[in-house]
Amino acid sequence: MKKKIISIFIILFILGMGISFFIHYNQPKEVSLLDKPRRLEIFSTQDITNIIPVAVHKPKMESKITDWNLILVNKDHKIPKNYECKLQIVENNHQVDARIVEPLRQMLTDARKEGLKPFICSSYRTNSTQISLYNRKVNQFKQMGYSQKEAEEQASYWVTLPGTSEHELGLSVDIVEKNYQVLDKRQENTDVQKWLMEHCIDYGFILRYPTSKKETTKINYEPWHYRYVGRENAKWMKEKEICLEEYIEYLEQLETTPLV
Repeated sequence: MKKKIISIFIILFILGMGISFFIHYNQPKEVSLLDKPRRLEIFSTQDITNIIPVAVHKPKMESKITDWNLILVNKDHKIPKNYECKLQIVENNHQVDARIVEPLRQMLTDARKEGLKPFICSSYRTNSTQISLYNRKVNQFKQMGYSQKEAEEQASYWVTLPGTSEHELGLSVDIVEKNYQVLDKRQENTDVQKWLMEHCIDYGFILRYPTSKKETTKINYEPWHYRYVGRENAKWMKEKEICLEEYIEYLEQLETTPLV
């Protein structure tokens, strides 16, 4: 009798464990959204009727498209009419927005400590100066046989349209090798540019018009034009290999993505 009771107990125990196991692995799973802001995305398996909700992280970004150092100007985005910046001399009478003077000076100083000779050849420009430079470039193309319209289009790839130049913001500088002050593709082969392209993000700058992003920026490759965006933004952009236009678009998507 005792053996039968033990046998029945064992059988009941095994059945109980089996039922518990079945219930545990067949009940709906809860999705935790406690630790960080997240949103729900839907991924379907091969069976389209089997929809599985999956929680994914929404990156936490401190930067906003309204930040002063992320203002975007290009052929599609003109400088706001009420835009103002406080200018300050960096060196050799070159002026930039006062807020980027220190990181710019530090970048130049550290480059010189490496035995390099960086030289600022262009910094802040007034609108009238930009108009003059643009018209000069247009005339150069007209002398080459281009029509007025064609010359204006070609010129815009080399000198940005007045009112859309980052130089008018005071946030960009053109830096060249002092012993090679020619704005052409060979500038990228100088030791100055090699160092700047690698280290500029440490000071909050980016190479604004890389050759791989010409279709997006609509500006020809300029291995001398550096734009201040802030250290964290610069590092993030280099890591993801994106230009400013793409970064702004990314931030816009984050700001408009609803949380669930």
